[in-house]
Amino acid sequence: MNENNHQAREPDTEKRILEASAKVFAQKGKQGARMQDIADEAGINRTLLHYYFRSKDKLFDTVFELLFARIYPAMTGIMSSELPFMERIELFIEAYTDLLRENPFLPVFIFQEIYENPDRLLKMFMSKGFDPKSTIAKLRSEISAAGLGDMDPRHLFANIMGMVLFPHIGRPIFQVIAFQGDNDAYEEFLDERTRHIPQFMKLAIIGAGDQNQKL
Repeated sequence: MNENNHQAREPDTEKRILEASAKVFAQKGKQGARMQDIADEAGINRTLLHYYFRSKDKLFDTVFELLFARIYPAMTGIMSSELPFMERIELFIEAYTDLLRENPFLPVFIFQEIYENPDRLLKMFMSKGFDPKSTIAKLRSEISAAGLGDMDPRHLFANIMGMVLFPHIGRPIFQVIAFQGDNDAYEEFLDERTRHIPQFMKLAIIGAGDQNQKL
């Protein structure tokens, strides 16, 4: 049996290609990545790679859409629920942290695409019915109703995203500097952050409200 035909029938071949592609695109960017790089990372030859995906553009689009499918529920499903505001914040942080740990190349991959094609991600969110203006207005109202001050929800969102993302984006150097390269200790640190970030955000929001009342 032809080796390519045999591999093409293996159920995990396409999964390996997509995982390899996400890694290579994250490391080299869309322009720098070559189909041969992806084939080598997936452990297959270029002929088989082209059997599944005829072009790098098609492969990139497929990977991006799959990553978006993982991002969207984590970012909007929880926040649009009817759970109490701070409980939703905690669940959002936990879900987003889990997403990043399961997909370590996700932040770099997404950021590269934002710089190269800034409208793409927003259009994909909008296509799912996401309305930035109404979402911000709703969050502003909920923050006020919960007695947590009148913090601009855009600051809240930026603060959360920054605190969740940095340990993953900066992991190669931060793990070495702060944990002497100890991978297990760093994983424990990430677990701790799912608890510490909500606590920090709640104190920050309450503190902002108290400060505003004094002014």
